[in-house]
Amino acid sequence: MESDRQYLFQNYGDRLPVCFTGGDGSFLYDQDGRRYIDFFAGIAVSTLGHAHPGFVKRLQAQLERPIHSSNWFYNREQAAAGKLVGELSFPGKTLFVNSGTEANEAALKLARAHGQSISPDRYEIISFEGSFHGRTFGGMSATAQEKIRRGFGPLVPGFTYLPFNDLSAAGREIERNGRVCAVITELIQGEGGIRITDRDFIKKLSAMCAKRNILVIIDEVQTGVGRTGRAFAYQHFGIRPDIITLAKGLGGGVPVGAMHARNELSPLFGRGVHGTTFGGNHLACAAVEYILKELKKPSLSKNVSIVSDFIFERLRVMKAKYPLINEVRGMGLHIGIELSVPGMDIVKKALLSGLIINCTAEKVIRIMPPLTISMKTAREGMNILETILASEATA
Repeated sequence: MESDRQYLFQNYGDRLPVCFTGGDGSFLYDQDGRRYIDFFAGIAVSTLGHAHPGFVKRLQAQLERPIHSSNWFYNREQAAAGKLVGELSFPGKTLFVNSGTEANEAALKLARAHGQSISPDRYEIISFEGSFHGRTFGGMSATAQEKIRRGFGPLVPGFTYLPFNDLSAAGREIERNGRVCAVITELIQGEGGIRITDRDFIKKLSAMCAKRNILVIIDEVQTGVGRTGRAFAYQHFGIRPDIITLAKGLGGGVPVGAMHARNELSPLFGRGVHGTTFGGNHLACAAVEYILKELKKPSLSKNVSIVSDFIFERLRVMKAKYPLINEVRGMGLHIGIELSVPGMDIVKKALLSGLIINCTAEKVIRIMPPLTISMKTAREGMNILETILASEATA
């Protein structure tokens, strides 16, 4: 902790007072050997948990081969990973980058390139209040949260922020504003408090956009790669986006992001238009290839469904018992518990009890364990959480 303060920027504030040095499945271990149940998965990143034997073996094998050669050369792992993204989503082309915000940057550039191929003034992009699309200038400019943007102006121009799930507002803006080239949205707002889009809203919005040649970008950075019980969240809503963006669980902990877009859009990113030194290197794409092959196995989605049903049922019972729980929201293993009180004290008490959870939007506890978590471990974690919430409710 002292070294952290001495040598690192303190932009993360006071980190929780634990340093993990080991992991096994859905458990993490600190430097003193204490075990913690991981209900957070590093912000929905550790798709297969920690030290998954097959994943470790695949990465070890790649470490004995090229880790990086750059995008000047062909890359077998990159092509194989891109093929799997398309098989699990829709026919198209994939661009690998290093993170979620870079995936969104690429999507925003592609959207503007598409709009300006139609008309020079078609460059505006709609996003929605409560959204989070990253902390680079494009991603931050698309993020409709003042606290994220404050102090970094002037931002990238050409973004319009509308109320989430408000079809009338979106319809009016699209009807009156011929400069709109794209809409970007999460289907479940993660940093916004696990707020879910209305099915009717996104279906009708997608239809409006299709009529006007406006692209629909679905930010799947947190919801993608099996987190909601299907490969990608959009598959629950009966829509087919033009572009999806991925990261977090895509590499199982290895930093990687991706933009996947309809085939018709790929000519807009011709030679030299966009690029990255590290994006899609051999190691990152070996990780992606392994994760997506596991995602294709029915056993993984079945486990997500079984454990999700169990956790939601426990939370429904707990909500009836403890008035401090206002609402339970989510899909699959992307779950939010909205409280009537700030949630960070509960996060800290859970950590002391050996359970890792997270709080977002001040009062929303997030549960996002590895997709491989067992029922036994999920039950143990929920027992810890209920003990803490019961104590808070009677305090």
